[in-house]
Amino acid sequence: MNKARQVVETWDRQFHCSPRDQRLAFLYLANDILQNSRQKGSEFVGEFWKVLPDALRDVNEHGDDFGRNVAQRLVFSSNLAS
Repeated sequence: MNKARQVVETWDRQFHCSPRDQRLAFLYLANDILQNSRQKGSEFVGEFWKVLPDALRDVNEHGDDFGRNVAQRLVFSSNLAS
């Protein structure tokens, strides 16, 4: 298993096991990983695209207004949308 896949699978497991009020921190972490890894290649982008739609849907459906706004801002103003 490559490093990107292992990191993203761990991220996904921890995201879904964490309390809802901590899930935004995982989205910020994903955003940071994506931004910092872009110069080195697209491995992380490809792996995160497998799990981010579900994570963002979860925050959008089950989060409060603040969480939904943060998730939307991350998607539209960062590498999560690329």
